[in-house]
Amino acid sequence: MTIWNVATVEDQPEVFLVSWQVMETNEGTRHFVGYNLIGEGRVSSAIQTFDREHMIGQTRSGRVYKLKGPPGHNSDADYVWSRWRDINGIDSYTVVTEEITK
Repeated sequence: MTIWNVATVEDQPEVFLVSWQVMETNEGTRHFVGYNLIGEGRVSSAIQTFDREHMIGQTRSGRVYKLKGPPGHNSDADYVWSRWRDINGIDSYTVVTEEITK
């Protein structure tokens, strides 16, 4: 499987994720991980704001993520998350999905 650069925020200002989770890295940043409806696994930059009522978050890049349906797993998203961690030197992480959906 290949990892590629994503479109700029100007070209793709919002992303719709299904089978999503929220991960917190050992560095304290939180990231959306899920399957982008355009057909790819996706890991966001660090989450800056999150509206639990509407399930919409904005990340450090300025991109808006809209979470659709219940949390879940997706093999493409899991692969991208694994590679993202390797590239960014993330040693450990915690799944915090339940914490943000309460």
